[in-house]
Amino acid sequence: MSEELNELRKISKILTLVNASALENELSKYATTNERKRVWVLINGERMPDDLIETSGMKRRTIYDFLKVLSNADLIENLYGKAPKKKLEFTPAKWVNLLESNEKEKEQEAVKDVKTTTNQ
Repeated sequence: MSEELNELRKISKILTLVNASALENELSKYATTNERKRVWVLINGERMPDDLIETSGMKRRTIYDFLKVLSNADLIENLYGKAPKKKLEFTPAKWVNLLESNEKEKEQEAVKDVKTTTNQ
């Protein structure tokens, strides 16, 4: 990696850290629900839209509509047949916690389902 590229990455990191709250506010204009925030966290350039459905808790059509909103806002690249990729590599830490809380909720529901099934 060239020295110039390393310097640009450092500058980018500093700008992201300094402007984190402004970036979160801007993203919150589009990611207005916890489900949408989960989708933002999950977009990594490898997960296809159908892969986002189960983890996010959103329906297929809603996922595709949200990806279109993000693409129109120039926040992601969403090319046909390819996984969506963020143009802005920033995710608020609070949003990452939404994934963890969602997984815990699913585990609790699974335990309830097992208890209900065994009690019947």
